[in-house]
Amino acid sequence: TAGAPAVLPLVLGAPVVAWQAVFFAAPLIFLVVITFWQVKSFRLEPAFVLDNWERILGSGTFHSALIHTLLIASTTTVLGLLLAFPAAYTIALRLPTRLRDLAVAMLVLPVFTSYMLRIYAWQIVLSPEGMVNSALQWVGIGALPMLGGAFSLQIGLLTLTLPIAVLILTFALSGVDPTLIEAAENMGYRRSRVIAHVLIPAVRPALTLAATTTFLLAFGDYVSPLFMTGSKPPTLSILIVDTVKSGSQWPRASVVGVAMLVVLGLVFGLGRWFASRGNKR
Repeated sequence: TAGAPAVLPLVLGAPVVAWQAVFFAAPLIFLVVITFWQVKSFRLEPAFVLDNWERILGSGTFHSALIHTLLIASTTTVLGLLLAFPAAYTIALRLPTRLRDLAVAMLVLPVFTSYMLRIYAWQIVLSPEGMVNSALQWVGIGALPMLGGAFSLQIGLLTLTLPIAVLILTFALSGVDPTLIEAAENMGYRRSRVIAHVLIPAVRPALTLAATTTFLLAFGDYVSPLFMTGSKPPTLSILIVDTVKSGSQWPRASVVGVAMLVVLGLVFGLGRWFASRGNKR
């Protein structure tokens, strides 16, 4: 019939829409609703009060955790891009095909490896009796406090985000037209100018995607702040858990969660705007 082609996309898309509604939209709506509820005698009671928002948004602990989380996520993003782009450039444009495939496989492998397992491995490596400090003692430098600070936290977050950023940039650089690079080299451009004036503009959307992905993962991570720094100072993800433990305050924890989602939404929107702005040029 004439209406069949128009109905077919709706039929095919219905399962996806239902999945998103049940497992994404509904929990998100409930998360927002529960922020207005209250806890009495350790039990949730439906209500409509603004006390949870006032207590959390007016709390110095929340402000400190927000600033700390933004700082570590931004630092991870900058460090991730500084490390990921040279690695991706080498893999995509300098390695022979066999080594390139091997490098990509080595990058994919950590993605399918337990994040907790990798963090435990780093705890062993960076511990006072670990491999790094043992090597430092052997050369006469002495053991250094590597766990429980910003250094170990960045190691943990880069363990999570760096392979993904390198993969994104590797695939983007592999798709750059080689004639553009050859033309720039024929014009006498040095390698640094080729990278700055040809490669970076060509992969600007991928750079934005890598930066946004790195920030989102680092901003919401719970494992590294807990196991690499002992949750001190707390991040927003740590604050959510601490708030729940403090008198089962699920509504106040939900306020923190909604605040995190708002920040992530703003960052995602900014990333899309920046990428689209680059495409229009």
